[in-house]
Amino acid sequence: MSATKRCVSIADSVYEMSKLLVYLPVDGGVNRRWGEAIALHDDCQTEIVLDLRDAKFVDPMSLIRMRALIDLSSAGGRKVEIVSPRDAAARSYLEWMHLATDLPPSCASDLETIDAPGSSKVLIPVTRLRNPTDVTELERTLEDLYLAHFEGSLAPLADAFTWTIGEICDNATTHGTSSVGGSYLAAQRYSNKRCIIAIGDLGIGIAAHMRQVYPDLDDETAIRLATKGGESGTGDPQRGFGYQYVIDGIKNERIQSGELRVWSGRSRFRLLARGGLQERRRAWAIDKATNGTWVGVDLVGQ
Repeated sequence: MSATKRCVSIADSVYEMSKLLVYLPVDGGVNRRWGEAIALHDDCQTEIVLDLRDAKFVDPMSLIRMRALIDLSSAGGRKVEIVSPRDAAARSYLEWMHLATDLPPSCASDLETIDAPGSSKVLIPVTRLRNPTDVTELERTLEDLYLAHFEGSLAPLADAFTWTIGEICDNATTHGTSSVGGSYLAAQRYSNKRCIIAIGDLGIGIAAHMRQVYPDLDDETAIRLATKGGESGTGDPQRGFGYQYVIDGIKNERIQSGELRVWSGRSRFRLLARGGLQERRRAWAIDKATNGTWVGVDLVGQ
């Protein structure tokens, strides 16, 4: 690897509990999560290589963060190269999930964009929402999804799935605009009773948004406040219920378990519910900031 390139290597060996770690060899092989990798590239003037050759699994959150990293780096004038997986199934999955759709000219990849077969468990491939038309198209996609997938064991997840995508996409498209533009979405079904949703943007983040009304908030308090109903950085008492709607959807007794995770700036939030009862709720701060806001929801039916 040339000294002028920063290599991000993804391997299934570091996959654990829906978290995909990345290796940054030029930083001494220290493991970092995707949010930190994105932040790391704000002032990086080198070329970037996304090395997926050993990957056998990539979750939806890692996919949208990967795409955001590509867009962010390309917007900053940096070249990006995607090294495709050697594993045929992993390569097909990335193509079904449309990772390489409309790549910027400075990004090199041999991945194609292929519509997933009906037998696949792709719910929503990597999608960028840049304007109201994109949101309208997404709503049509959701209608088709319910007819095709949300029956049997997945039926109890339909409402929570709807609330999550509707509310968090509204947050992302309303407050998450950036010079790169738009927000990112992907969703995947696992087995016949579990689905994972990932939504993110490269906007100002929760803390900066909340400080428009509460200027003295620290990051941890900001995310704690934002995930309660009725608190918003707009000052509008009719706003600020998005996360609470998602939490209410997760806390459904028909859902075996539901988890909400939020990464934004230097703040983190996690809520876990089982059988309609909240089991864990925590907000905390970290040292390394993440660009924008990233929301992951994991739903498991009965």
